[in-house]
Amino acid sequence: MTQSFSTEAVRGTLWSYLSFFSGKLLNFISTLILARLLVPEQFGLVAYCTLAIQYLDIINTAGLDSALIARKDKLEQAANAVFITSILLGLASFVISWFSAPFVADFFRQEEVTDLFRVLSLTLPISSIGLVPGALLRRNLDFRKRVTSDVGRTLTKGLTSIILALLGWGPWSLVVGQVAGEVAGGIIAWSFARWKPSLAFDPQVTREVTIFGFHIILVNLAAAFRNNVDYILVGRILGPESLGIYTMAYRVPELVIGSINVVVTSVTFPMLARAQHDFDSLRSVYFGYIRYIALFAYLVAFGLSLVSRQFVETFMSAKWSAMILPMSLIAIAFAIRAVAFVPGVLYKAVGRPDILNRVSLIQLPIVLGLLFYCSRWGIVGVAAGQVALAIINVVIVTVVINRVLNLRFREFLESLWPAFVSSVIMIVIVKAFQVNFELSGIAGLLTYAFIGGATYLGVLGLINREIVKGAFTTLRAAFSRS
Repeated sequence: MTQSFSTEAVRGTLWSYLSFFSGKLLNFISTLILARLLVPEQFGLVAYCTLAIQYLDIINTAGLDSALIARKDKLEQAANAVFITSILLGLASFVISWFSAPFVADFFRQEEVTDLFRVLSLTLPISSIGLVPGALLRRNLDFRKRVTSDVGRTLTKGLTSIILALLGWGPWSLVVGQVAGEVAGGIIAWSFARWKPSLAFDPQVTREVTIFGFHIILVNLAAAFRNNVDYILVGRILGPESLGIYTMAYRVPELVIGSINVVVTSVTFPMLARAQHDFDSLRSVYFGYIRYIALFAYLVAFGLSLVSRQFVETFMSAKWSAMILPMSLIAIAFAIRAVAFVPGVLYKAVGRPDILNRVSLIQLPIVLGLLFYCSRWGIVGVAAGQVALAIINVVIVTVVINRVLNLRFREFLESLWPAFVSSVIMIVIVKAFQVNFELSGIAGLLTYAFIGGATYLGVLGLINREIVKGAFTTLRAAFSRS
């Protein structure tokens, strides 16, 4: 059973990562094009809107998708309850966003935000209509169909934004593109899910999914505030141009490193929910993800930090040069934080989202105080603060999960050390090469990336050949069964 869980988990991760990465890749390509058509300040204005809309979107979904995925019985009744509730919440969220738009604009001291925010809020009722089909695809681990849905959403969004930017729509091109993408994604999800609402309702089921969702709302609101404090402080204190640059610096590591967090949620939540009564399988999936997430995240994060200057020189114009150092620091923060993401998914899967509430309450004042202090050094200071917070987060989350679920801390460290040692040696080798052979542009990017990747994989094979063989064995099994 353990091997079956491992293979299915990796196979699900492959498809889920393909889904998320393909969407992010298309989004990033369109962002690079838009970065040459627009200026950082225009990106910053839209970032104000997306910041505020996130909190309403959490209330909009109300954790109902998670409740539906975790449901063990009376699935049809639960799906109907979630469908009706999500539509009502979507309409309510849109009304709230319409009337709150002037206050959002006043907070960020940008009058243009009012109209931009109101139009962007159309995504709330649109996304609520597609919530049940999307959740059912995730619940059934049907990641192939999600690839098409995500690609369709992102492609529509990108093409719409680029065309409107060429026509001179400025920040409106980003907002209208987002709405168009949400419409496309919802249509595709409905066509794949093949689910239709019915009159099958159960008051008890409705209460259960609502209560479960309430805990998720609290968790996600706290997490959203904690994760967006940097954007809020940069936007409020440093202005839209700094926010635009910081946003772009964040998007690059988010594409290849941060996306693993979303993938982990998509795959491990249903996997761990299934294994919650089998401790051996639960433990196997948990530590397996920690091990392979570290291998991936450390390689990409530290590698990206080593070639950040060459990356910006190759793909961005000179107006984005201020993002080089912040991007390097944020990449490292993503790598550290990635291994602390699985415990949060595990709490949801075993029906204990209340633990996440308590941990989030502990973290909130730390995040706010540290990032506010670091903002005095601009976006570089905020990015450095993210690294410190990532370390603190790993310590807190690891201690809590080891005490609550009786998992051994030694196993956690054993899962991390191959990736950590390989990363340290990779950094030393690449830095030494950069000192002696300073290359720029795409030549430097490709050369340093090759040296770093070869060093990392070579060291990993020397210090722990079994983990490399295990990874390839599981990958082959996952592909063959796909």
